[in-house]
Amino acid sequence: MKFQTLQALLHIEALGSIRAAAQRVNLSQPALTAAIQQLEQELNAPLLVRTKQGASFTAFGRAFLVRARLMVEESRRAREEIDQLRGHWEGSVRFSSSPAVALSLLPKALQAFQQKYPRVHVECRDGLYPGITPALRDGTLDFGLTPVHRLEIEPDLVADPLLVTEIVIVCHREHPLRHATRLAELADCAWIYSSAPRGPGAMIEEAFARAGLPPPRRGMTCESFLALPAIVARGDYMATVPRTVFELNAFRAELHEVPVLDALPQPTVHVLRRHDLPLTPAAQDLIRWIRHHAPGLP
Repeated sequence: MKFQTLQALLHIEALGSIRAAAQRVNLSQPALTAAIQQLEQELNAPLLVRTKQGASFTAFGRAFLVRARLMVEESRRAREEIDQLRGHWEGSVRFSSSPAVALSLLPKALQAFQQKYPRVHVECRDGLYPGITPALRDGTLDFGLTPVHRLEIEPDLVADPLLVTEIVIVCHREHPLRHATRLAELADCAWIYSSAPRGPGAMIEEAFARAGLPPPRRGMTCESFLALPAIVARGDYMATVPRTVFELNAFRAELHEVPVLDALPQPTVHVLRRHDLPLTPAAQDLIRWIRHHAPGLP
């Protein structure tokens, strides 16, 4: 089971082509085809279906991809960790961030980190819990910065608290209920959830429950904080967003903060990662810089 072949399988998944994957791992197409056939013989199972349009994975292949990705990512981390312990600060750190963190403390943390380690490649993507859990489990992400209920976290993940975020209710500036002071006044509104039901974008349900109200009506789900302010500004929806997102988005002038007096959720952003996956020294140091720029927890 050769590492190069495992890498090639991941490229085939991404590119849909054996020829393109072969170029990525510096093999000829016949050589890669032979290597895959050897791996199929070792596993005693067909991994790929080859057609004129490209290559697709069998059920065996899709199952094996999960293991292959773990092996590739673990091998990458092992090499990078040894290099970094020797003082060769290269490699990569891959993580996801909630919008509130991305718009506030993250730019300062990344500036300091990259000044110290200019040869470490940083990959940051948008993502919230629970949507990021598959990437944490397969090693694609080193960690995530996301609001999460610690009691809901699966046992293979660990969450360390980072900061508390303030949530506000927003609507467009001419909405007839823009001056509402109680959640009960908003019970019949259509709400935009910014995440799946278990995620932080659905925390408004907690506020309604505490106020003795049934869950609000879900008008739509929008997991893009780039699109959400524009949708609220041009529609009749209510939505909850972190105050940072409300104040810094491009549609701020078209939005209105609803002055609800009922207690709203104040989700805690955590550093979420796999409990059995040690972080590389570079990833640990980036988290230290993020904590350095984060406001203290109450």
